Formats: sequence, C-alpha cells, structure tokens
Amino acid sequence: MKMLIPLDGSDAALHAVDHVIETAKFYQGGVEVHLLNVQFPILSGNVRTFVSADKIEEYYREEGMKALKDARQRLDAACIAFHVHIGVGSVAETILRYAKETGCDQICMARHGIGKVALLGSVAGKLLHASEIPVLFVR
Repeated sequence: MKMLIPLDGSDAALHAVDHVIETAKFYQGGVEVHLLNVQFPILSGNVRTFVSADKIEEYYREEGMKALKDARQRLDAACIAFHVHIGVGSVAETILRYAKETGCDQICMARHGIGKVALLGSVAGKLLHASEIPVLFVR
C-alpha cells in the first residue's frame, strides 16, 4: 500500500500521520509512506530579479522540511520508512500529480489545515472531485 500524506505543518495535519502509524500493521505487505508539502510559488518578477533560482529552491526546501519535521520524527519513532517530497504550485493539483506520478494507492490527510477551517470547498473538495484514487480524511 502506497500512502500519500500531504502536510502543511499544522497540528491537525499530524492526525493523518498518527492514523497511518496506528493502522500500518493492518496492511498486508506493509505501507510505503510518501510525505508531501506543497509550497506556494513565488510569482513576483521583482523577487526573481534580485534572488537567484537556486536561492528560491533552497527557500522552498527549507520551508517544506520545516513543515514535515514533526511527521518525520513520528514516523522515525514508529520505525516506518518514508519518502519526502516538496512540491511547488497549486496545492490540490500538486497533490494529485504527485499521487499519480508515484502510483499511490490512497491519500490520507486532515480535513483542515493551518487555518482550522474545514477544507471541504477548497483543497479537500478539489481532491474529492478530481482524485482517481481514494482520499481518506482524518479528524
């Protein structure tokens, strides 16, 4: 079972990680975990005039790794291997693209993120309508 867990760095998002840790033993053959953080693109031409593409990529990576830190620690403590990916772009589209590219069997995520507002109508709603694979929302 290949499981994608999109994370935004919020405590709520960690509920999905906890769920996967708690249920991993039930998957015959184990679970292959993919952690994904999606960064919003820096679109301003002014920024790109003064900051190199390498520095912008470094910024995305640093911010993404910060958002994934607690999830990585929890999975390490549970002895569950995982892959880390930092994406840049539209959140729902990036999640769907990554799930498809890696052949994930399921997306497991919190139903709300940093803003503590239910996402049904934004990212979660888009995933429900566009995903070809099951999406599991965790409270």
